[in-house]
Amino acid sequence: MTANGRQPHILVINDTQEILDLMQELLEEEGYRVTTSLALLDIDKVKALAPDIIVQDLLFEGTQEIGWKLLTLVRLDPQLARIPLVLCTAATRTVNDPEMAEQLDRQGIRVVLKPFDIEQLLTTLAEVHTAQVLIDQASDG
Repeated sequence: MTANGRQPHILVINDTQEILDLMQELLEEEGYRVTTSLALLDIDKVKALAPDIIVQDLLFEGTQEIGWKLLTLVRLDPQLARIPLVLCTAATRTVNDPEMAEQLDRQGIRVVLKPFDIEQLLTTLAEVHTAQVLIDQASDG
């Protein structure tokens, strides 16, 4: 539960329906409210959904550029920049590349590699959500 007593809302974006179904079932069992999307959403749709956390794959239609573009747009938008981003991807070589790892770290983007360990994913989500709640409370106070 969030500080205001509601379930944290997670937006899961992936181009594989089976992954979306699995994530939705798993996260709802853990008490999250989940919205899934097979396609990358435009920034206005993300704002309208107002997620607490975004979990996204990096590869869409076999390319990383599209996935990276959404991550960057979210980070550059003042209304969305505070939302924790978790990259759930099988692009191990890409995210382990020192330059890419530094970029992800600088933008505060956490990475969970596929095939993911369920406990690792849940721990990462709990950590980013708790951290964001504390940041929000500090900025409100």
